[in-house]
Amino acid sequence: MKLIFKILSFSVLLLHTTIVLGQTVQPKLLSQKELSYKKIYIDLDDAIVNASDVYVLCLSYYGLTEVPEEVLKFKNLQLLSLDGNDIQYLPDGFEKLKYLQHLDLGDNPRLQCKQVLKKLSIMPNLKSLSLSGCHITKLPNEVGLLKTLQVLDIDNNYIPEIPIAIQSLRQLRTLNFALNRLQTIPPEIGNLRSLKNLNLSENRIQRLPKEIGNLLYLEELNLSDNKIEILPFYLIKLKRLKKLDLRRNHIPRTEQNHIKTIFVNTKIRF
Repeated sequence: MKLIFKILSFSVLLLHTTIVLGQTVQPKLLSQKELSYKKIYIDLDDAIVNASDVYVLCLSYYGLTEVPEEVLKFKNLQLLSLDGNDIQYLPDGFEKLKYLQHLDLGDNPRLQCKQVLKKLSIMPNLKSLSLSGCHITKLPNEVGLLKTLQVLDIDNNYIPEIPIAIQSLRQLRTLNFALNRLQTIPPEIGNLRSLKNLNLSENRIQRLPKEIGNLLYLEELNLSDNKIEILPFYLIKLKRLKKLDLRRNHIPRTEQNHIKTIFVNTKIRF
């Protein structure tokens, strides 16, 4: 009788630890280090058999024209690579992957960027997004809806301007706009106060707005391969700047010397 009572007591305790106020306790979000220890599933059939164990799924260069419906069954999925396919849209139900933190959609040349950004805007834990090499000619204002985003890679596209809406990404730490067609940078970029890494290399930029001086946590700034002749004085406020890449610009020698006196603790490349 005592043994039966112990078993029943243990069952009640176990049930209590998995249910709080009538709601099942949800699996925790894993750090990047924790995710690095998880198995990387590269075979969809293998992943389906182990659905509850799928945290990291890589379907890169899989010949996909759409996201397989099986992917929506991986409730614990937190890192998903779909790069190198021919995907246009995210399917209905994609928002059910509510623990998804990292998504790579790079090199999908027919990707419908506006639809994708709208879908992703209701995902509560999305931290990093890659849209590299997707033949994007205009970045929609919907990018400003990704409030939880910390990393945005949108390099190697055909984007002529950064939308003002990007100022809403207040948690953004890394912004990669390399290899686009930018000529100017909007002053609103100065509102990205959490930014640590900004890559604007290989564009057509001639000048920078003074508001870049508001990025007080900026540690790396890549401006190589542009048409810059002079930097705004307000960059002197970037006390945390560790790396500044100014190679292949139009900066005269006198200005280079001036820059060196301003950023004495920064590794500068001309």
